[in-house]
Amino acid sequence: MPPWAQQILDAANDHYARAEYPLAQPYYEKLVQQGLRYPDVLNRLGVIYHLNARLPEARWCFEQALEVNSGYLEAALNLTVTCNELGEYGSGVRSLERAQSHSDSSNDAYRRGKVANLHRALAQAYVELERPEDAIHEFGRALRLCPSFHDIRLELARLLRLRGNVHGAREQLTLVLQLEPGHHDARALLGVIEIETGDRRQGLQHLRDVVDRCADHPVAKAYLQHAEPEYWQAS
Repeated sequence: MPPWAQQILDAANDHYARAEYPLAQPYYEKLVQQGLRYPDVLNRLGVIYHLNARLPEARWCFEQALEVNSGYLEAALNLTVTCNELGEYGSGVRSLERAQSHSDSSNDAYRRGKVANLHRALAQAYVELERPEDAIHEFGRALRLCPSFHDIRLELARLLRLRGNVHGAREQLTLVLQLEPGHHDARALLGVIEIETGDRRQGLQHLRDVVDRCADHPVAKAYLQHAEPEYWQAS
C-alpha cells in the first residue's frame, strides 16, 4: 500500500473505531475512488452507507468486497441483511452460502477461533479497566476472524449501546438474528433498543416473540411486565 494511502486508511479506521462514521466516510470513499479495492475498506464503507439508508450503495460495496475475497463472511452477512431490506431475499442468502463454501478449512477455523477468543478476553479486560474504545476495537478484531461467533457480537452490541451508539448496536444484533433467528438474548436486546429509540410497536413485538419461546427470559419478561402488563397476564 502506498504511504499516502496508508495515512488515509489509518485516519479512516481511527474514526470508524470511535463510531465517527461521517468523519470516516470521505476517507474510505477516497481510497475506493483511487481504485484501491481492499475488502475491509469496501465492507466498512458499505456499513456506513447502510447506516445512512443508502442501501444500493451499501450493496455495491459488499459485493465488491466479496469479489476481492469470496470467503469474507462479514461482508456476506452485511450483504444478506442489505439485500433483505431491499426485498432481494434470495441474493443475500446465495452470497452468504458462497462465502461459507470458500471460507477456511476446519483446522484454520479452529485456530482462528482460538485467536478470536483471545481478542474477546482482552476486550473484556478493557471493559473492566473502563477503556471501552479499546474493548470495541478488540471485539471487532475477534469478529473479523470469526464473524459467526454470535456471543461475541452480542457483547459488542451491549457495549455499543452503553456508549450511545444504538445504530451500531442494532446493526450487530441484526446480523446475529439473520443467521440465528432463535437467539433470544439478541432479539430481546434489539427489542429494548427499538423501544428506547421510539419504535415501541416493533420493540414490543420482538419481546413478545422471545417470551412466546422462552417464557422466563429475564430481559423480555421484565420489560413486558412493565410496558405491557395485560399481555403478560394473558400469556
